[in-house]
Amino acid sequence: MSAPWRLNVDWPASGPTRVFDLAQQMYTGIPHHPNHPPYSFTLTKRHGEIMYPDGVSAAAEMITTGGHVGTHVDGLAHVSRLGKVYGGVDVTASQSYAGGVPDVSVHELPPMLAPGHLVDATVALGRPLTPADGVGAELFERWFADRPRPRPGAVVLVRTGWDEKWTDNAAYLGVATGAPGVDVSGARWLTDHGVVAAGADTIAFEHMPSPALAVHCHLLVDHGVPIMEAMNLAPLAAEEVWDFFFIAAPLSIRGGTGSPIRPLAVVPDTTAPETTAPETTA
Repeated sequence: MSAPWRLNVDWPASGPTRVFDLAQQMYTGIPHHPNHPPYSFTLTKRHGEIMYPDGVSAAAEMITTGGHVGTHVDGLAHVSRLGKVYGGVDVTASQSYAGGVPDVSVHELPPMLAPGHLVDATVALGRPLTPADGVGAELFERWFADRPRPRPGAVVLVRTGWDEKWTDNAAYLGVATGAPGVDVSGARWLTDHGVVAAGADTIAFEHMPSPALAVHCHLLVDHGVPIMEAMNLAPLAAEEVWDFFFIAAPLSIRGGTGSPIRPLAVVPDTTAPETTAPETTA
């Protein structure tokens, strides 16, 4: 049994809220990087196949997926440099196909409960991004010049507009063309500002191609900052919600290097009608 995490959480005020789902739906055929197995789904029982008294039946399914398929988080065991992960831990001797990577396993990753900020690079640049575009420190500085800057402990999400290509596997993955994303200067800006996690709407987060995964190494290996990928950030951007309270947690996968997540952005519902307390009589 795991010990509880002890977190200093700046909880949002109570009251009417809106909750944005930042996960892409999972269904057969969703994009997956060639390095990872595809998602698949099938019912194992349909309603009516097994009957209980009074006409009751139940359905069930089987799901197979990689830990880095769909909206997911890269845990600290995902990337190593010279066989070592965050904290200088050598994982080469302890890893196994059946047991995974027991050191810094994704099940040890604390839940992400933090102030969140969305950076929409398409708004910052005033145009759609291309595979040539990196999101760097200069763009972050420009974006936050007139917006609340992330404080230590915050989460920063980057929208490149690539989420609009989700239904076109080849275009979204960008294996042949490359894809926009955070570059090394942007990754350094994020760690300089003390973020506890970062995410994007692309399959790889960082500007691709990146043969040595420089951004992954900087965040995961050097600074212990988890990376979230394949996020659905269009709903937030459509309503110009740039600041929110962020919630996400990985599945408890022992030995896992990554995990599917369902990240949420919580914002006050300013459109909700005000309620007044009922009058009392003496």
